[in-house]
Amino acid sequence: MKYNVVVATHHKTGTVWMDGVFKAIARDVGAEYIDFRSQRERLDDPNCKPFILLNYDSDFREHTDLLTRDDVRILHLVRDPRDVLISAMHYHKKSNESWLHEPIPGYDNVTYQRQLKAHATKLDQYIFEMEHSTAGTLNDMVNWHYGRPTCFEARYEDLRQDADLRYWRRISAFLGFDEGEQEISCRCFWQNSLFGGLSRFGNKHVRSGDVAQWRKEFTRDLGFAFLERFPDVLPSLGYEINSNWVLKLRQHAPASRLDEMKRVAALPLALMVDLSRYF
Repeated sequence: MKYNVVVATHHKTGTVWMDGVFKAIARDVGAEYIDFRSQRERLDDPNCKPFILLNYDSDFREHTDLLTRDDVRILHLVRDPRDVLISAMHYHKKSNESWLHEPIPGYDNVTYQRQLKAHATKLDQYIFEMEHSTAGTLNDMVNWHYGRPTCFEARYEDLRQDADLRYWRRISAFLGFDEGEQEISCRCFWQNSLFGGLSRFGNKHVRSGDVAQWRKEFTRDLGFAFLERFPDVLPSLGYEINSNWVLKLRQHAPASRLDEMKRVAALPLALMVDLSRYF
């Protein structure tokens, strides 16, 4: 390995996927595999081998110096925020992760999962998720330090559709793997991908894995609720150039022109101006 590798993801952007891929790569190239949250101190070992490090929320806190080291290359992974919301909400309703079952201060000591499931409609469950866990995830995605020359900024969508491995080969070369290591990297990526050797059945972390789930899942009501809470996140991350995507979403019942204009008027001014020209 020419460089040590840091893999930075966010919740529901492919963390478990990248964990499987890079654990296999580290094993097969003889590198040290380090989980940032639980094993960071291993970096202080002077005898530490070349390492591959995973940080599942891309928050390095007081250790951001790790990202500026000359001997480190970074892979940072994001995903369409609308699909992050869908994946997170469904996962949080069923997961056994401990934090979902710990009482939440301010909610009469009801757990996150119970509070989420207590909402009667899917729309209300999505709104709860948007205002809690997913809000933090999207904030972290937007506020990541973009533009580092040592970082490959990747999208989950591009990786998910990379059955011919062209995109992954670019990433492998950028991370400093030599030709032999690139072949190992590609094999490990294929074996741990849904289009390759990995089946989603029996994997509790994978509900679908498809891209653009929001096109089928989002209703007009959910789209407007999303825009009200995250007016800038999609343009900031390059997933939309304006807000008219919300007008293409299905509705449970036809809405009058006046009702539609009222919903637009409730949005932040910039979005209101953007959407008003479609009426």
